[in-house]
Amino acid sequence: MGRPLPGASASEIGIDRGDREPIQQQIARQLRALVLSGRLKPQTRLCSTRALAEELGVARATVVDAYEQLASEGYLETRSGSGTRVAAELPESLLTAPARERPETAPPMRQAREPARPFRPGLVDWDHFPHEEWGRLLGRYWRNPPVALLEHNDPFGCLPLREAIASHLHEWRGIGCEAGQVIVTAGGLDAFDLIGRAVLEPGDKVWFEEPGYSTARRIFSMGGVHAVPIAVDDEGLSVAQGRTRAAAARAAFVTPARQYPTGVTMPLARRLELLDWAAAAGAIVIEDDYDSEYRYVGRPLPALMSLDERARVIYTGTFSKVFSPIVRLGYTVVPKSLVARFRAARLSHGAPPSLVAQPALAEFMRQGAFAIHIRRMRRIYAARRRALIEALSPGDGRLFHIDASPAGLVLLLRLPKGRSDAEAVELLARHGIAVQPLSGHYAGRGRRQGLLLSFAGFSEADLRKAARKMIEVLS
Repeated sequence: MGRPLPGASASEIGIDRGDREPIQQQIARQLRALVLSGRLKPQTRLCSTRALAEELGVARATVVDAYEQLASEGYLETRSGSGTRVAAELPESLLTAPARERPETAPPMRQAREPARPFRPGLVDWDHFPHEEWGRLLGRYWRNPPVALLEHNDPFGCLPLREAIASHLHEWRGIGCEAGQVIVTAGGLDAFDLIGRAVLEPGDKVWFEEPGYSTARRIFSMGGVHAVPIAVDDEGLSVAQGRTRAAAARAAFVTPARQYPTGVTMPLARRLELLDWAAAAGAIVIEDDYDSEYRYVGRPLPALMSLDERARVIYTGTFSKVFSPIVRLGYTVVPKSLVARFRAARLSHGAPPSLVAQPALAEFMRQGAFAIHIRRMRRIYAARRRALIEALSPGDGRLFHIDASPAGLVLLLRLPKGRSDAEAVELLARHGIAVQPLSGHYAGRGRRQGLLLSFAGFSEADLRKAARKMIEVLS
């Protein structure tokens, strides 16, 4: 029988344990109906997931999943400190015809995609992407763009998106910045190019992690800077070696939250050492925070920029890993003292990224759906990571050593001495397995051998199957 739903006046919700429909879907369906019928008004605060779970006699996780599903569909919104509420603007209100006038139609089927070879890099999960809500927001701003958007001429990007990014970075990364310091970019490469043109000159020396992100090194080098490889140890980039090799360098490019590709995290002492060098040398630190939200042990670590009291850090991030690579949007946060230089550099180099997706993404973040999506995907990716590590364990210590970083979307397998990662990559490719060689991320000699496995875009079953095949091939 129906039970009263706290916070929803006379509304009722009930579950049928004999029904084939999953309990999570039963709860979501009934809440959706209460919202659409008007019994749950916009901005009505719902009871906590714990309270509703106790009332219905179900696991709290079941209610959490139902709430998150409705939030991703646009019916609910979650705000820090104020709980979960009915959305102020409902999805159906964004469409031309009222809900009662629309004919019942089956949801459109998404065309099956060609399966990718595991462990191909750059892929993210697509099945759990909030397609419907994202499509509604895109359609809304495409059909009826605000006048401010049509008259847009700010080279830094859509202001509501920059405000949403600033709020997200404050909550998730501990960065206290204003929207005026945020620049919307067309991803990491656009950000690196902009930074190079704004603050670097041909001939400037820049520290780069060794091994490190070779694409960033290439982009900056195209601007005429001299890339200085600095060794990465168990605590990230070695500042001591940097001082020895190029103490007067103009900048340092680092990935402190999760070093790419080794996965090590730069501890506080090393971060402060790096900031002290930058202040003394009059240098800047370029922090690439490419997938820091996906940390599976504890909370995501505060960004290096959050420690910067002397305005030496330029921060970059991207939506490719945490949202979708198809959106092709990222962001750069610069110290206030450099805003004018970056604005001039942006104005002199053509138009900013397309405005089509920017207001939709801003609304998606404002509603709390972006944070919900990250939390959902973090659970999914954590399960896939565990499944892959377990499946590879029979080869651990014999064929390779699993370097299980507690963050990120890539697993590193270090190969034993005398084993070539290039040969292993070629061998695995002949058996339908795509991996990257660790050695390809070095600029100089002394390259360590290893294999990089991306797991985000593959199911747990596919990962286990591919891991067994990999062990068989390498054996």
